[in-house]
Amino acid sequence: MLVDFITLIELLVFIGTVLWVIQYLISRKVRVYERPSLTNAQVSELPKVSIVIPVYKERRQSIEKTLDSLASQNYPRNLMEVLVVVDRDDVYTLNEAAEAIKRFINSLNIKVVINDNGGRRLKAIAINNALRYASGSIVGFYDADDVFPGDQVLNAVLLMMERGYAAVGTRVYRFRNTVLGGLMYLESLIWYNTIIPFLRATLKITPLSGEGLFIRRDIVKSMPESVAEDALLSLELARQGYSVGLLDSYVYELAPLNIMSFIRQRIRWNRGYVQNLWIILRQRVDVGYAVRVITMYILIALPPALLIVSAVGFITITYAAIITRAFAMGVVYQLVLVIALSEIAVLYLARNYIRESLGMGKALVLLPIYWFLLATVTVTSPLVPVNNWLKTVR
Repeated sequence: MLVDFITLIELLVFIGTVLWVIQYLISRKVRVYERPSLTNAQVSELPKVSIVIPVYKERRQSIEKTLDSLASQNYPRNLMEVLVVVDRDDVYTLNEAAEAIKRFINSLNIKVVINDNGGRRLKAIAINNALRYASGSIVGFYDADDVFPGDQVLNAVLLMMERGYAAVGTRVYRFRNTVLGGLMYLESLIWYNTIIPFLRATLKITPLSGEGLFIRRDIVKSMPESVAEDALLSLELARQGYSVGLLDSYVYELAPLNIMSFIRQRIRWNRGYVQNLWIILRQRVDVGYAVRVITMYILIALPPALLIVSAVGFITITYAAIITRAFAMGVVYQLVLVIALSEIAVLYLARNYIRESLGMGKALVLLPIYWFLLATVTVTSPLVPVNNWLKTVR
């Protein structure tokens, strides 16, 4: 029985490693991020773009950071409007937004939209209230503290016009000059450059982030009401058969301030994914589409689940070997070797991302801890009730 348990733990470690290797290798063979071949000069008429920035408990400096990036865009000023949407009862942010806007009153067509949320604090509700005032045929979305290149709006619009995309997203890298910030940056590098290309190539579903997202106004009348509205929007676009593109660009977003803010953010995301799955499965959807969505969820949730089970199994076996002496320590050494080889394989494949974010020395020590933290939060998140906009403190 013990031998079977040990073999199972080794098998789980092997499956997790193989899954990562497959995702990495497939992502290397597909090209999903694009830049338009069209130029501004080749287009007779550009569409008007409405940029929506939902803010909640934000500082003036955070709002200004995003407005700075928008003010640097090379998109025609008469064809771009900016809507900063604030909850009516969020008096602090209302004042901070008013102060931030003063700097850009002559460089941006900008206004504040007051959100009467009716007691429900949900980002999607704030966005939908802002959409009522949006006059552009394309709507873009950013958050406070976002930094992005000056050609992003133009290239997103040109890519949509050239390829006929209903929506276009981009990479969103989360970074902060802390140990946790470096780990989050590495995670976002892997998510956007390995996992998303893999899911897009195999399941034809493109997870979109709510930042750097552009969508045709005639496609989406309102944002789905969920605590992970961008994820649900991605699934809805796939269900309806719309073509979605990924712009070869980036948004830098400030990572959470501390470990508690990080955990709150992940709980909101993971709880939102569960909520979205329930919403999708309650609809009368095509069987093939349902299988694709469930497969995507399994592929995303399986590595954390395997990690938790493997870690608990390893601790159990080690306890049994040292304390109860149920079997020889050689079994523990064997498991350590299997786990070490698995980590080495993952570190080797992700070496370029690691060098850019952490460095191999730190990654060797810190990544297993971070993976275990992520896995724990992922597995336990569905048990946490979340119905409101959990603010990520940055």
